[in-house]
Amino acid sequence: MLAPARLRSYPARVTSTFLRDPGGRDSPAGSICPARRHRWSPVAAVLLLFAACSSAPPFDAKAVAAEWAAYMQRDYVLRPGDRLSVLVEQLRPDQAQGALRDAVQEVVVSPTGTIDLRQLPGPLQVGGRSVGATRTLVAEAYKFLAAEPKVTVTLIEAAAQSVFVCGEVHRPGPIVFQPGLTMTQAIAAAGSFIHTVKHSDIRVLRIHPDGSQRTFRVNMDAVLLDQQPDFLLLPGDVVYAQTSGIADAGNWVDLWIRRLLPFSIGGPAIGTIQN
Repeated sequence: MLAPARLRSYPARVTSTFLRDPGGRDSPAGSICPARRHRWSPVAAVLLLFAACSSAPPFDAKAVAAEWAAYMQRDYVLRPGDRLSVLVEQLRPDQAQGALRDAVQEVVVSPTGTIDLRQLPGPLQVGGRSVGATRTLVAEAYKFLAAEPKVTVTLIEAAAQSVFVCGEVHRPGPIVFQPGLTMTQAIAAAGSFIHTVKHSDIRVLRIHPDGSQRTFRVNMDAVLLDQQPDFLLLPGDVVYAQTSGIADAGNWVDLWIRRLLPFSIGGPAIGTIQN
């Protein structure tokens, strides 16, 4: 341990080191020399910029809710992994003992969006079609065996849909989508935020069926304070929790200063020095 005399002199040396102006004179305690203030003014400007941009503009909650309602009310669109039951009733009694009479087939939509049915020469492309449109497609395909085939297509099991959470969370990755899933629930399922997150500006990336995309900004602080509603997610949404300004500054210092120096910056902290 340090001797009492050394302990008393240590704070004085630290104070002298940090309050010494470029000319070598010690500034009065509690003050910073003008040259030092001028040297750190760009850093202060950056911090002020981060503070000014810390709040995300509120998203249009009514438009988001309307888009969610329209999605929930539309006819289900088939995608890879969906399990279907297809029933084709043969109406022509003159068909040779075909196996189509009241035959139920269970099929799974392939990764390319196709299904294979008995008696047909090739697969049918059903990915991206509604269940009703698939029913019409199957009926048309079986007309070479029956003049007016009666077709029933039933969705037995839907493929799992996901939203994706990444960035400053403990467990980034896909989250199974359930109707009514909100951004707060998805973040909770991802293990919640880590301390470097920028709560006031969480991004949600949404890709529409036509290929267009849109990014929403959500202020989580406003959501938790009941100043704006939670964000309703849709399948395929990507929630990105970005880093805060302080975390960005720390990452910049680590990347452009610490890792480029030929020596390591660090040392014992005050109060933990040992002989």
